[in-house]
Amino acid sequence: MMSEGKINLLIKQKRAFLRQATKDYSSGGNDMLDDIDNALKEAKEEITHNLELASVLKDENEAEWQKECVSMYNAWVEKWFGKL
Repeated sequence: MMSEGKINLLIKQKRAFLRQATKDYSSGGNDMLDDIDNALKEAKEEITHNLELASVLKDENEAEWQKECVSMYNAWVEKWFGKL
């Protein structure tokens, strides 16, 4: 699995490459990288929000909290990456 730091480094490298490319190619490539960057931010915000919601259960019942976290994570992975 690729870490967020590696993804950010890869995006930075691709933007450096695109700066040297033709204007049309560079524009389309940067738009695509912007879309990827925005999707990553949205996915990260969503999982953080879901886990914050689940944290309410932690004080009440540790087993239920763990079950809810796993369930939310699996739903999140399926949404963003499809069935594995």
